[in-house]
Amino acid sequence: MKMYLPPPGARNSRRGFLKKGLLGGVVLALGGGGWLFTRPSATTSIPEGLKVLNEREFAVMHALVQRFVPAHATFPTPDLLNTTLACDAILAMTEEVTQSEVKQLLLLFENALPNFVFGRRTRPFTQLDVDEQDQVLAEWRDSKLTLRRTGYAALRGTVLAAYYSNKDTWSAVGYSGPPAGIHDPDAPVWKGGDVARPPSNGTYAEPEPTPEVTP
Repeated sequence: MKMYLPPPGARNSRRGFLKKGLLGGVVLALGGGGWLFTRPSATTSIPEGLKVLNEREFAVMHALVQRFVPAHATFPTPDLLNTTLACDAILAMTEEVTQSEVKQLLLLFENALPNFVFGRRTRPFTQLDVDEQDQVLAEWRDSKLTLRRTGYAALRGTVLAAYYSNKDTWSAVGYSGPPAGIHDPDAPVWKGGDVARPPSNGTYAEPEPTPEVTP
């Protein structure tokens, strides 16, 4: 499952990728209600420059980052690479409806009410120990509810994209980087110099030249 990144200037869609029918909307709504929602989240340092996530949502995303990218001796830590902030930057490139649903999804992870309904837990996700957090993630991944499986895939994909797109991770996976002279044909500003921009996937198109009018 992939979240849609709209091309520059595209109109916002009203269709979300999580709300598939009544049940999806009801489950998402659980993330914002109930007295158990008032239980505090674990605190984490909030960086400057957030574009989409608020303080609580950032704390949940940060906890997810720690579980999706656990510490490894040969890899840089996600905190060193500001991976959670990079997740926020990725979300900023998505449609508003997607941003709204991801924010609801993060609160659904955190809210102790759905945690109690689905797993008999009374603490928010950020207050669980790492083993319990891993168990919650496994339950989302293997759930019979499409929304939970789709939500798991969306958040995991966002975290991994944010982490591995950082060039400081490339040497750990044996990647030396893109070959010299390779440039993104969809970039708004072409960086290929005098080399003609190759055909793109439709995200960007060169403007048509204005024909000269001969008097």
